[in-house]
Amino acid sequence: MTAAAAGEVAAARPDTDLHIAVLNGHREAFFDAGHAQQLVEQWNSVHAGTIDRDRAEGYPESAERLTGHVESCTQEHWRLRGPGGMAAVWTRVPAFHTQHARSASFTGFARRRELQASGPYVRSVWEFQSWFTSQAVRRGIEFRPRGVIEVKAYGVDQQAVETAFEDTVAHVLASPNSDDYLDPAGVLKVLLGLADHDVRRYMTFEAPLHTDVRAAIACGLVEEEAQLQLTAEGRAFAERHALAALPDPRRDAWEELPELTAAVTELGDLHAAAAQLPR
Repeated sequence: MTAAAAGEVAAARPDTDLHIAVLNGHREAFFDAGHAQQLVEQWNSVHAGTIDRDRAEGYPESAERLTGHVESCTQEHWRLRGPGGMAAVWTRVPAFHTQHARSASFTGFARRRELQASGPYVRSVWEFQSWFTSQAVRRGIEFRPRGVIEVKAYGVDQQAVETAFEDTVAHVLASPNSDDYLDPAGVLKVLLGLADHDVRRYMTFEAPLHTDVRAAIACGLVEEEAQLQLTAEGRAFAERHALAALPDPRRDAWEELPELTAAVTELGDLHAAAAQLPR
């Protein structure tokens, strides 16, 4: 559906109410009541087992919420309050298919350990869901709080999904891997954070945090035991370059401070030397 197509239909039928498919709290709007009803019937058929089980186990409210139904609202109401406005109103039934999927989560930095993993499974997806794809496979790595990494692969080709999942897991577990690089400012923030007993104090994004911690470990300045901590070399490095006396790392252009020049140079030398060591 395009905004232009939705606009043409709305212009032709300005006084016609919209038909809203309500699906476990999610709402999709349609011009045609038949399209909304078809989606609801499809949804209820896919989730029939869960709905029946919730009712049988004494969770009627959960079953009622999961059961799809159709409501109505004016175009003006949806234009003002509906997700996506009139451009999001469907002029057809959303595409639907089943897809193959795999997922796993890991913890750790240089030494990653599996937290949980799913075997191959099949799920039903609709075009309005974020994980919908008609591609053979899509893969992704997501960084979560507390050092957790999630690996996902999904698509319409089962073998492609299996291969992509295995390759992505192997990449995540490899140390070093092609995502590793040295960001001196990031590593210095890790060192200062550990010296302050809070590695996340100066770090904002999960992916850079992983990269910077791995670089600090490779340089021999941080060790990964029950929790991250400075090595003796790391403590000496922090004292040698007086990291505790530096301005707050959250200030703009912190990495350009003249006081950091020597520390940045030493980090470059340590990282280059680590890259030459046999793995």
